[in-house]
Amino acid sequence: MDCLKKLKNRYFIGAERRCLFLRYGGLFCLLFCLLAVPWRAEGFSTIDFYRAAKKYKSVNPFGAAVHCSHETGNWQSRLWREGKNGAGIKANRAWKTLGMPYIDILSEEHIGGKNVMVRSSFRKYRSLKKFLGDYSRKIRDDYPISAKHNNNIWGYLGGLYKGKYGKWATDHRYFKKLTIKAVKLAPEIYGHAWKKKLHRQFETAKGFGILEKWQEMAIETAMGGGS
Repeated sequence: MDCLKKLKNRYFIGAERRCLFLRYGGLFCLLFCLLAVPWRAEGFSTIDFYRAAKKYKSVNPFGAAVHCSHETGNWQSRLWREGKNGAGIKANRAWKTLGMPYIDILSEEHIGGKNVMVRSSFRKYRSLKKFLGDYSRKIRDDYPISAKHNNNIWGYLGGLYKGKYGKWATDHRYFKKLTIKAVKLAPEIYGHAWKKKLHRQFETAKGFGILEKWQEMAIETAMGGGS
């Protein structure tokens, strides 16, 4: 009996310990892999942003979604992942003086006819809600044409070129990129009627004289030559 007991302790208990080790070791490895994978902005999507932006009066929710989706590289940029800054809003001296958080990032800007890399400080937000509140105020205060036409995607995007202190971005192709992004995202936001909605808003924007001729041509090109 003693021999059998010794054999049981030697082999069965050892086997049980090995099973426990393999079980918990496997769980540890799985957890490590999950944490190591750079998940796509925690499953965040353009439709998530659009729904959140609908709560803010100064912005066109679809226009804001197009704008920020482009700025963040489809929600992949470091500035978005670490700072929830969807529009590249910079941290000026007043922001820093107040002790507000910011991130220093090397980004490309169009200066003197050339694309150059510039290190700049950008505002950092704790949440999407904090960002949208600040973004909405900036649109209202600095881009009044966008705020005025917050019910028209093309008027809203066109207004980003007519701010109180200049254009939103230094890239001379910026507006064309936004129009292409708008057409690409429209089915996700507007559903099967997206083409009619884009064309109807385009005609309205032209009727109000919101857009410059080159902007109208850019929109027509993005939509496939017009109606």
